[in-house]
Amino acid sequence: MCYKCDGFSETIKIEHPYEFFNIVEQVRVVLNEGTMKVIEGNCNLDDIRQGRPFPEDVTYHVFQCTNCGRKFSLCVETYHGSGGSWIVMPPCKESSGVADTSILDDN
Repeated sequence: MCYKCDGFSETIKIEHPYEFFNIVEQVRVVLNEGTMKVIEGNCNLDDIRQGRPFPEDVTYHVFQCTNCGRKFSLCVETYHGSGGSWIVMPPCKESSGVADTSILDDN
């Protein structure tokens, strides 16, 4: 449990542009507060504004909580308008350094 980012852990399906713009505005506030940081993206968040063309046909950004390291993804397909989502990204499992060959067994 993280006091900074638990409130953002709900998956949100984005079906309309106004939902996307609303989430982007909320993310800007969270970034300015220092709760999260952008760790990956294919465009500048400042380029996503109502009344402007979308900067990419598919926009995506990955954010990380500055307290616990949890990652969040915001991805929207803007060209055809098929929507997108805000999700908590599943944590990566640490590798033991030993390959799992059990999937290769014929039994």
